[in-house]
Amino acid sequence: MQNDIKKAIEDIYINGNTELFISKCRDTVDFLDELLEKIKTKSENVEKFFDLNEPSSEIRIVVNRCSFSEGEIEYVSLLQINKIVKYFYLQDEFSIDSPDPDGMDLYLAGFRNEPYSKKQFDVDETICNYLTEKGYSRLYINDMDEVYPGIKKFKDREETNQMTVGNALFMDMWELCNSD
Repeated sequence: MQNDIKKAIEDIYINGNTELFISKCRDTVDFLDELLEKIKTKSENVEKFFDLNEPSSEIRIVVNRCSFSEGEIEYVSLLQINKIVKYFYLQDEFSIDSPDPDGMDLYLAGFRNEPYSKKQFDVDETICNYLTEKGYSRLYINDMDEVYPGIKKFKDREETNQMTVGNALFMDMWELCNSD
């Protein structure tokens, strides 16, 4: 775990500086519109999720769709830009209609931290280069799933689920910002 991530988690969840978390959640990512414009030229659709009072800005990018005789495959990239620390998480996905009439699901899907298509690679490269220039570093699935021991995932519940980096810094698990 990176030292600045560890420090932020300790400040908020161990030392009780929840005001730090709340104030950062109220911030906006000031360069987000500029980044969205760069991404829009390389994709079919870009959807920004409501991020007021949230610890990260989330963007869903439909990179492209490809039709073939049995159906269609859709390539999507999900981007989360953190407001607490200068990190981002980028996940690439695909989904395809299931050709199996006996299948349990209507579609097949997968995700990872690597692109599935050349167009998705181009979008990812644009995002990573832009955010790196802004001083952000990338987190991967294993970074997001790393557990910080001793912090409960849900503040007021008696359970043993432990807080991960993704829960602690990219979600408002303790409902600090929306408790009004």
